[in-house]
Amino acid sequence: MMKSVSSVNRGIGADRRLWALIAGLLIAVASGCATTTTVEGGNTDVVSRGRAQRDLGIDYLSTGRTAMAIRELAASLEHDPSDPVTHLWIGDAYRRKGQTEKARVAFETAASLAEEKRDTQTLQDARLNLSALLSQMGRPAEAITHCEALAVDPTFPSPWRPLTNCGWAMIQLGRYDDARARLTTAIDYFPRYGPALLNLGILESKLGHNLAAVTALEKAIASGRLNGSGRTEANFRLGEIYVSLGNREKAIANFRAAVETGPMLEWGSQSQAYLDLLR
Repeated sequence: MMKSVSSVNRGIGADRRLWALIAGLLIAVASGCATTTTVEGGNTDVVSRGRAQRDLGIDYLSTGRTAMAIRELAASLEHDPSDPVTHLWIGDAYRRKGQTEKARVAFETAASLAEEKRDTQTLQDARLNLSALLSQMGRPAEAITHCEALAVDPTFPSPWRPLTNCGWAMIQLGRYDDARARLTTAIDYFPRYGPALLNLGILESKLGHNLAAVTALEKAIASGRLNGSGRTEANFRLGEIYVSLGNREKAIANFRAAVETGPMLEWGSQSQAYLDLLR
């Protein structure tokens, strides 16, 4: 389901520290303010300036000023290129700007540095980001490496997130039985986890199981745990199913809901096209 990070991030949701700073993130990232890392050697004054710029960049990102965030985080890395948290945050900034290759490099650098420094929190956050981003980039097999590692990690507090990302990557690979297993396990852990329910609905629809798809998609919307893009897609997919079932009234209702939620999004514009045909 990760045609976009918005979809991607279904699986990717925000982690336990990021929600404290940035509500509604599609992929989990670590809170740079809350994470401490030790930079060995070097000038402590230079490192302090780097940390100050990192914190300023995080503040810009939390208020939606992505370009300014990138500027400050890049300046922070000039002072302290070994800080995995800064790489993690600038990766998320690049992701928001649609610069996926730069985001991938930043997340992979964050993971490598965090592993060297034994910074488990940042390593987990980087892997969760990668498990979503790589699927978005059309590299689901690589995404699975990261989400499977997190899903079996007993120290990771929200296994439903990587399981959901794995489910989507496996859908992309046509591994439908494996995808169902991951998604149902995610829902067992967190029955109201909207991204997992949305992915399951998409899977059931692909397999022609319309009733099961409708049930999962409606639960995803009712969960209140989808962002605007996720709700728009869920309504669009419900509309398509109802068209195939010949239920014009419910199809129109769902397409209208999609247009109202995300008029500028792909699913919203496609829903409008359906409405124009159904009127």
